[in-house]
This record gives sequence, structure tokens and C-alpha cells, in this order.
Amino acid sequence: MKKKIIKKSIVYLTSVKTLRIYKYNKSKNYYCSFYVGTNFIKSGNIEKTLQTSNIHKARENAFNLYKNWWLTHEIKKENKERNFDKDIAQEFFRHRYQKYKNRQTNTAEREKQKYENYLKKYFENVDYNNIEEVNLVIDEILNNLQQEKKSSNTMIKYISLISMMFRRALLNGVISKLPDFPTVKRVSQTRPSYFNEELNRISKKLDDEYKRTEDKFYVETKDYINLLRSGGFRPGIEPLKIKRFQYRFIVDKEDPSQPILVFTLFGTKTKPKHQLTCNPYFTKNIFIPEILKRNPDSKPDDYLLFPNHSDRLKLYQKMSKLFIRISTELGLYVRDNQTRPLYSIRHTFAKNRYNQNASLEVVARQMNTSQKMLQVHYLDEDDKMITDEHKRLFPDWYLKKKKKEN
Repeated sequence: MKKKIIKKSIVYLTSVKTLRIYKYNKSKNYYCSFYVGTNFIKSGNIEKTLQTSNIHKARENAFNLYKNWWLTHEIKKENKERNFDKDIAQEFFRHRYQKYKNRQTNTAEREKQKYENYLKKYFENVDYNNIEEVNLVIDEILNNLQQEKKSSNTMIKYISLISMMFRRALLNGVISKLPDFPTVKRVSQTRPSYFNEELNRISKKLDDEYKRTEDKFYVETKDYINLLRSGGFRPGIEPLKIKRFQYRFIVDKEDPSQPILVFTLFGTKTKPKHQLTCNPYFTKNIFIPEILKRNPDSKPDDYLLFPNHSDRLKLYQKMSKLFIRISTELGLYVRDNQTRPLYSIRHTFAKNRYNQNASLEVVARQMNTSQKMLQVHYLDEDDKMITDEHKRLFPDWYLKKKKKEN
């Protein structure tokens, strides 16, 4: 009798789409098979005996075997050969066009337009097997979609498309594990900010690392963080593209001794030209004595920060990883079960100015966003903010109490 799989014995493990267990008609023990892609084996499928006739033990053995197989096998492509568009995106769309070719729908075409018009640029030069790097890119995409005032439904569609591409790549054996995809709840929620004292601790840690290693990357990362804290900058590549000719000082006639630092940004996400000012403390104590003197031989057309780095995207990714590492080591990266990457510093700036009684209109204009976006996405209501608002809501009570104490 020919060896055949007993169809009634087939069980699919839902946690891994291609992993299944089954019995042959000539064997009492279970077997399992799973797809690893043609990078490893011509058929793309691996089959192993599970050496047990117990269905529960077979499930456990199959999952462990699948996990251990990926842990002990490296993807064959070298980093320099990896190309997200060629290896993952285009193969995915070939599959989608094939799937929908006999249906009256343009789903595949709409998905490809989303990728070509928006997502493609983010994944250029990204090592898709570096999960930390991919997670940073996904986080940046989500943050930018929020700043562009996209609806929750639209953001979910973009994240879903990225997820489908990576899941297809996993099935094809192009990648060995999936990145972290934000949940529907994460897409629509406000990211928690950092407190000033927390950012001070991160800055001190970066200073300590510089003293230990003498690597300027640490203090230049600190410069970037302090720049974000000082004004309504949008974290990401935008501040890294600022050149030295884009800042200037203007004189306040009422207080000529305190110059006002002004930056002019070009080609922002909302308008071609945007001007913003910086916190006077930053101007006097950090920008003039530290940042301007960091690279004294720089020319007007040189980058203000990290002038010796040409690839701004890779620079931002490297800096983001460093920030996450330092913040994590200090026990600060997660608050209220949510992560706080570099982008959270924009939330800190918004809340600090609001708590100092700056109007929403002025803060929104400085941050190059709308008052509605400011209220919905930036002003996370922690206990300190609720307390400050409470005191502004009932000033008569606290004024009366203060007079009694005096």
C-alpha cells in the first residue's frame, strides 16, 4: 500500500499558518511539515517526524521543532543583497494580483498604490531581517500618519498592508520572524510624554557614555534631544536636515540682552516654509555655548547636527536605537504599558508649554499643527497635568489658601 497522509488526522496550528501535524497510513506516530521557502530547500517545505502518537504531545513537539529550526538557520542573503522592494513588496503584489485576477475588484491595485505612493520610501536601505530597525520604521510611519491627520481607519489600512507583506515574506522564508505591529488601540491612542527630569537623566547618561568612550555620537545625540525639547520640532529626519544657515537671532527691544533663536524649516509636511523659536534657556545655556562650538569649522551649508554623517535616514535610525537603549537601561522607556521613543519628546514640548499657560493657538502654530491635533494627540492627561488644570480651573480656592498660609 502506498504511503498516504490520513486526511482526518491533519491538524493546523493556528499560531503558525503553514505548520500542520498529521499521520501516515503506515505510521502510528505523528509527523509535521512547515514552509521555509525556496531559499533553504527546493520544495520550500520541511517534514519531520514527531516521534509520538499522542496528539497533545505532537502539537508541543511540532511547535518547538518549528521554533528551533528557525533559531538554527540563518537567512542565506547577505545584508548588502537585501532589497525590501524586490524581495518582499513586489513578490507580495504578484501574489495579490494572482489572488484577485478573476474577481471584480481593484484591491491589489489600491494596495500597490498605497505602497508606491507612501510606504516605499520608508523601507529603502532597511535591513528587513533586523527586527529593531523595522520596528523603528513602522513606528515612524504611524507617527507621521497621525501628524498628517489621517483617520484611524486609514492608519489601520496602512499598518495592515505592511503586516500582510511581512507575513507573506515569513511564509516564503525570506524572514525568520515578524516585527511588532501596533494594535488598533495603539493606532488611535495618545503616546505618553517624558517628564523633564526623565529627559535630564537621559542627557546625563549620554554625557557619561561620552566621557567613558570619547565617542562624539553620544553628545551629538544629546544635542538632538535638547533641540527637540526646546521648540516645536517634529522628531525624525526633519531636524537632522537643518543646516547652519537656517538659524538666526532676533533682538527683543524690551530685553536686548536676551537674543531670540529662530529656525526656518523648508519643505515641512504641512507647508513649504515654517519658522519657530526656541526656549530661552536652551538658547543661552546649550545652543550658544555647546552646539555652536561643537563643530567650530563648519560652513553655513553644513548640517547643524552630526555634520560628518551623510546618510540622514541611517543616522536617525542609529540615534533612535541609542535613545531606546539608554531610556530602557534607565527604566524609562515604558510608561503606562506604552513605549516612549524619540517622538514622545514632541509631546513633552507641547505639554510643557500648555502647562506654562501658553495658548493652544500659539503652541499649535509653533509646532506646525492644528489645535485639534494638539488636543487629541499630544496632551496626554497624566496626574500632574490634571492637577495643573484643576488649579487653573479653581484659582480662587488656591489663592485663598495661599493667603491663609502667609
